Amino acid sequence: MLKYIVLALIGFGIYIGVTYQDQFSDLTNSRSFEDVRDVYEDVKDQAMDDFSAISDKVEDLQN
Repeated sequence: MLKYIVLALIGFGIYIGVTYQDQFSDLTNSRSFEDVRDVYEDVKDQAMDDFSAISDKVEDLQN
């Protein structure tokens, strides 16, 4: 019986987490951190692309 109560509470917690995810994010202001992380990843990807392009040009010049 205790197992069923625990499973019901876990299921209810997951339901609340999925249903009110946006409100929790707004409450904890975690959206701004997600935005910063997205910008960081975009800048990192751009830097890697630029580095690859420069490496290719240097390799072409050496040949």
